[in-house]
Amino acid sequence: MDIRFSDHASFHRAAAGMVGGAVVSGLALHPITPLAPLVGGLAGLAVGTAWGYGRPTWRVLAAAAAAVPLFVMTPGWTAMAVVAAVMALGLAMGGKGAVTGVRGAVAVALGAVTTMLGMWCALRVLGARETQAWSQWALTATAAGSMGMVGILAMLPRHLKVAIDPVMAAVRRLPANLDAEVKGLCDRSVAIWSTAKDRISDDAGRNLVRDGVVKTLEVAVKSADVRVTGSTDTELQNRMAELDKRVAAATDDEVRTQYQAARAALEDQRRYREHIAKGRERLVARMHNHVAALEKFQLAATGLEAARAATAGATAIQQLEELSHDVAASGEALAEIELGELTAVTAKPEAKPEPTTPDEIAPTAPAPAGN
Repeated sequence: MDIRFSDHASFHRAAAGMVGGAVVSGLALHPITPLAPLVGGLAGLAVGTAWGYGRPTWRVLAAAAAAVPLFVMTPGWTAMAVVAAVMALGLAMGGKGAVTGVRGAVAVALGAVTTMLGMWCALRVLGARETQAWSQWALTATAAGSMGMVGILAMLPRHLKVAIDPVMAAVRRLPANLDAEVKGLCDRSVAIWSTAKDRISDDAGRNLVRDGVVKTLEVAVKSADVRVTGSTDTELQNRMAELDKRVAAATDDEVRTQYQAARAALEDQRRYREHIAKGRERLVARMHNHVAALEKFQLAATGLEAARAATAGATAIQQLEELSHDVAASGEALAEIELGELTAVTAKPEAKPEPTTPDEIAPTAPAPAGN
């Protein structure tokens, strides 16, 4: 999981504007109404959001509308809930870094909760025993400022980006028994993604690299399940040579037939091992080609901006498109490898041994049916 915080500058402006705007507004309204800390806090939320993300008119109007229930409704949680609902819309509406869909709904809900929490904090400051000796001006400024300080939490959906990196998820699925060469290719492909995800600004190009790297890792996982096991080639050759001697020395037909069958089974093993080895070699070769294509594309994509600055933008884009086709083609070739075929039996059906017993030569005929 990748958690990132973007656009620090806007967040800092919003935080400073909310706290500063709440303090100034609360002090300005102090001589006018006893609700100055709450109204000032709402004004501060509007000022900070407008400073950080724009749309000042709509946000100020939302703060003004949110303050109305404080004067016309009976004080209590119901009035605070109405205030919070109206203010949440003002905090979440459009502007820089605006979010929509599910994240937009979360932003509205978080804005309402944050506004209510901010008002609760302001009321706690006003009613705390430790603050009763303060001057009313200091008390109003502190209560309004605390509301603005809490309000900045409502801006988090605009800045936090949580993403599950499929490449890192694929890396975690890699088995520990990978061949050294395949493991090296996996490490190289992950390094390509680590560079490309931050330096390639084009979404299509970044997604192409990501999918190519994931494909490499997926094939590597499957390759670990296909291994040449059992006797070595030298052991098989020695055993076949020994059986050849026994076949030549056998005087009994049944004994000779069994040794010949064992010799044929060992030959099948040798052929299967050769088939698996060639398949793995073909797989590794295609992985090398695919990773090299990814490296070439990543270098070309990250250098595109420099090429554009040197007035060669059209040529660079054309080359990048050609390289993207190469990456896609190599990925398709890699995906076409069915690793199950590496262990498929390609030998001809085993020949049935010649009959050697009277029963095999002339099977017993069924008894005739009774009259």
